[in-house]
Formats: sequence, C-alpha cells, structure tokens
Amino acid sequence: MRICVAAFVTLALPFAPAMADAPPKLLVFDLELVDTSQEGANPDHPGRLERVTALLRDGLKDGGRYDVIAVRDSAVAAEVPASLQSCNGCEIDLGRRAGADIVVTGFIHKISTLILNIQITMRRVGTDGQGGGIVAIGNADIRGDNERSWRRGVEWLLRNRLMAGSDDRR
Repeated sequence: MRICVAAFVTLALPFAPAMADAPPKLLVFDLELVDTSQEGANPDHPGRLERVTALLRDGLKDGGRYDVIAVRDSAVAAEVPASLQSCNGCEIDLGRRAGADIVVTGFIHKISTLILNIQITMRRVGTDGQGGGIVAIGNADIRGDNERSWRRGVEWLLRNRLMAGSDDRR
C-alpha cells in the first residue's frame, strides 16, 4: 500500500504546480443596453452589443489571468434571463452552476445620443452561497452613440479598471 501511495505522489508531483496555478474561470455574460433616451430603437445596437461583448471577452482572455467562458458556450446558456439587471443577483447562481469562479456582467446606459455610460462588474461566485464579492468594477462615460466610442470605452475599462493591478484601481 505504501508503494502505491508513494508512486501516486511521485507521479502527481510534476502536475501539482500546474493545478495550483490554474487561472480562475470567468463566466462573461453579454453586455446589455439600458436605453432611457426615448429616442427610439437603433437597429445597430444588437450587433454592436455583440461586438463589444466579444471585445470584452477577448481582452480578459488576452490578459492571461483568466480562463474565459462566454455565457453562450456555457452549461447555463438557456437559463440566462433577458435582463440581468432585474434578476436579483441570479448571475452568481448561474456562474456557480457553470463552474465559474468569477462572473462578469455589464451594461451600456444610453442617456442620449451624446451621453452614455458603460459599467462592467466582476464578482466572485463563492462556493458556500456567499458569492457576490466584487473583484473589479469600472465605469466609463462615453460621448457618442457609435461603434468607435463604445469600443474605446470597453478598451479603457479593460486597461484601467478590470485588468489593472489591485493598487492601480481607484
């Protein structure tokens, strides 16, 4: 029996650092649009939301700190409500069931064609039902309801709030 245990430990040791250094799993939900401008629907918004969500996922993945999973590719994809803004924290439970360590949610608030705000939040899932602790949060005011300003806002948040070192966050 001792030989079996010693053989197992000897075989498992080379893999221990890799297992210990596994990056946290991030479940990235699609960004949402909250439009209070009363200007009417813009047919470009759904496609633009998809593109900036992909930019967010790719930026988090390219940073090398996280194992990123798109909510669309997760086991809970069919359970995601139309709006996370009104689901009372359901993203934590969905993240837990998807096997994530951290969930990423966000929205773009359109106040007018000129004034918009992007907010992205990263929260711990937790294993004991006590998830929700904030890992990082970022807000960016952007000017202009167009592809360029949305992309620049998400890129700025990635660089200065979400991927910044803990002492760089304000």
